[in-house]
Amino acid sequence: MENSPSYFRADLEKYYLLAYGTKSPSFRQKMRVWVYEFGLHCVAIYRLGQFSERVRRRIGVLALPIIVIHRLLDYCVQLIHHVHIVEHARLGGGFYIGHVGTIYIGPTVIGDNCSLTHNVTIGVGHSRGKEGLPVIGNNVWIGTGSVISGAITVGNDVTVMNGSILARSVPDGCLVGGNPARAIMQNYDNSALLGLGES
Repeated sequence: MENSPSYFRADLEKYYLLAYGTKSPSFRQKMRVWVYEFGLHCVAIYRLGQFSERVRRRIGVLALPIIVIHRLLDYCVQLIHHVHIVEHARLGGGFYIGHVGTIYIGPTVIGDNCSLTHNVTIGVGHSRGKEGLPVIGNNVWIGTGSVISGAITVGNDVTVMNGSILARSVPDGCLVGGNPARAIMQNYDNSALLGLGES
């Protein structure tokens, strides 16, 4: 998955939609989102890092100023908001962090329109047979205090309940919960959580 400028546009639209019920709010409303949505700050700096990497591949050492700016801002995000999204993570468009604080996203792949909140870890699994990183589908909502780890696949339209410890693959459209987490309901509709169906 190659990050692109359109992904950040999708991120912004997701924040606007969840804050105001529209992807095209007024200028004043947009400014309020930019100032007060700390999760957006974290996402924007991650996207800046992806942009700086594309620039580095094109012009080499001349990209150093933007790389340094990104590294400084990323350090501030880790220090102030306690959010660390590693540069090798591949996040689809419409990525939404509802509440910042103690979030770690390793070099995993996450599809479009994912939402998560604080105290979430998505990273490497070390248990036998599960070494590796998760791949997470589109339209996934991840609740507070959840951990997703290992070489697993989380399907599209999955909802991970608060406090879940997920280390096994789960199919599309299910509600996941528990420790260890498992699918507890099929065909669960998470569209309201994700803000889908709005304009």
